[in-house]
Amino acid sequence: MSAFGDAFLFHLRTNLDAFLAIIEDIPNDDLNRWKPAMSVTGDQETNTFAALGIHIVGAGEFMTLIAVDHAPVTRDREAEFHATASHAEIRTRFDAWLIKLRRQLDRLTEADLAARNTHDRYLDRRWTNAQVMLHALDHTALHVGHAEIQKQLWLSERAPAASNDQGAPLRPGFPRDPMRITDKAAGRTTA
Repeated sequence: MSAFGDAFLFHLRTNLDAFLAIIEDIPNDDLNRWKPAMSVTGDQETNTFAALGIHIVGAGEFMTLIAVDHAPVTRDREAEFHATASHAEIRTRFDAWLIKLRRQLDRLTEADLAARNTHDRYLDRRWTNAQVMLHALDHTALHVGHAEIQKQLWLSERAPAASNDQGAPLRPGFPRDPMRITDKAAGRTTA
C-alpha cells in the first residue's frame, strides 16, 4: 500500500473511532430519536446520532468506492438522514467500509490517484481521485465535529438542573457555564 493509503486509513480510522467514542454512552433510544431542543422547537434541521453515523459511511462509501473506484455500491442518500441503527450496526458499517477501502487502496497506484476523477458528481470540479478521497476524509471529520457539538447539547439537556451564581435556575438545555462558544471564539475568555 502507498504512503498515501496508509496515511488516509490512519486518519479515517481515527475519525471513525472518535465518532464511536462520542456515541458510546448514548442509549439506543436517544441514538435513534433524540435531537437538540433547538431542532425540535425551531427551524434548525438536525439529525439523530444514528442518522449522522449512517450518513458518514454512506457518503464516504460513495466518494471512495463509487466515485473513485466505480464499485457497485448502492446508496440512498435521503434515507441516510432518517436511518436508525444500533451502536453495533454503526460499528459494523464503519468496519465493512474500511475493509473495502483497504482492498481499494492496495490496488490504487500513484497514477490512479493523480488521474482526473470521471464520476459525474466531480466532473465540473476537475478533481483528481486523490482530491475526492481527501474530500471523503474532510467530510467525515466535519460530521465527527457535528457529533461532538451534538453530544455537548445532549449532555446539557440531559444534565440535572443547574443554577447560576445567584441561585436562579438556568433555562433547561443551556450549559452551566454562561459563556457562549461565540464569546470564546472572539477571545473573550481567560482560558
